[in-house]
Amino acid sequence: MMLEIRKAIGPDNWVSEGDVVERREAMQDLFYDHALCPSQTEEDWPDDRQLFSEMVVLDGTRVVGTAMLVLDPEREDIQLRVFGVGLLPDYRTDFIITALEEQLITDSYLDDSMPFIEGADGRLITNPAADFEGIPLRPRRLAA
Repeated sequence: MMLEIRKAIGPDNWVSEGDVVERREAMQDLFYDHALCPSQTEEDWPDDRQLFSEMVVLDGTRVVGTAMLVLDPEREDIQLRVFGVGLLPDYRTDFIITALEEQLITDSYLDDSMPFIEGADGRLITNPAADFEGIPLRPRRLAA
């Protein structure tokens, strides 16, 4: 199995490299038929929701997973979250879910205004751009 995680929006995205309607429908089918969090399939898409990143997981030419990173300003708890994860059962592993989450976050170029992101399973993921007191934002090179 040779898996690849690709962008579904933005420049050089997987969706635009083929039949856009067919590829979007395949992603939607994964979300509704193989949702990691089935309750999300019943959520409306609020007008103020912002899509930061969207990815697909490919096994060769077959799309086997999809997910988004969204910002919901009206949520009182964690506003930035991994949303809409759909994965075929054979691909529903912690490794694939974590890799997908990491790629969504990396692709989003987040700022430091929100210290945490809600993961696909509800756990908190530290925003790598956040600057926590006493912890350097990024490792610093020591002077020679």
